[in-house]
Amino acid sequence: MITGYNTDVEHNGVVYHVQTEDKGLRTPVILSLVYTGGAILASKRAPYDDLIASGFEEKALVERLERQHKLICAAVHAGRIEELKRMGDRAPASGAEARTANAPIEKEEEQSKAGPSATPAPEAPAEVASERFSISEETDDALTVSLLDEKQLRPGESVTLRIEVTKRTESGRAPAAKANITMKVLGSSFQPSSTYSTTDSSGRSAISITLPNFKTGRAAVLIRAEADGEVAELRRIIHPAGL
Repeated sequence: MITGYNTDVEHNGVVYHVQTEDKGLRTPVILSLVYTGGAILASKRAPYDDLIASGFEEKALVERLERQHKLICAAVHAGRIEELKRMGDRAPASGAEARTANAPIEKEEEQSKAGPSATPAPEAPAEVASERFSISEETDDALTVSLLDEKQLRPGESVTLRIEVTKRTESGRAPAAKANITMKVLGSSFQPSSTYSTTDSSGRSAISITLPNFKTGRAAVLIRAEADGEVAELRRIIHPAGL
């Protein structure tokens, strides 16, 4: 799984949060979500089975993920919120439906080629994420994991991360009790570490850790939940000092 992007985009005084991430090779989909006030307004799922079939290269996936994120940020910046809402969170079945659903994205692609008059896509480096919402992906995945009281993570900080795991049931979603939680701290300039926990009857767990005080490179926290043979993952960037 590749580290995703998180960007705040303002339009007409409203701040929208755009999150794009790779769901992993087991579920080869690039998922983009548009939030405001903690509520999901729009989503776009883009399968990348073609990249796997042609011989998977991580670089190609990173480029596609970054491109999708920038185009959706540009669509939000241009005020195309209603079109993004209609885009839906599932890949359409037919080519005609796909063209309709992806219209705001394709329009931003055309504008990006049009020259100076185009609305530029905001830059979205992984390190410059403003993750101030409690992100819970409202999908029909069998298992989902989210963070409560979401906050930016900084090197050297002692933090308590409150985790919630839910599972799909016939009547909707319910807490996933006794789910196994693995929290890994990964970085390019230090050795990885792992912490383990189990959710309570409400599907929640709290893990207290001290983040590595690194000066260079990238780092992230990876949270993995397992229950009833299903797996869900969530990744959050550890922001270098000064960003």
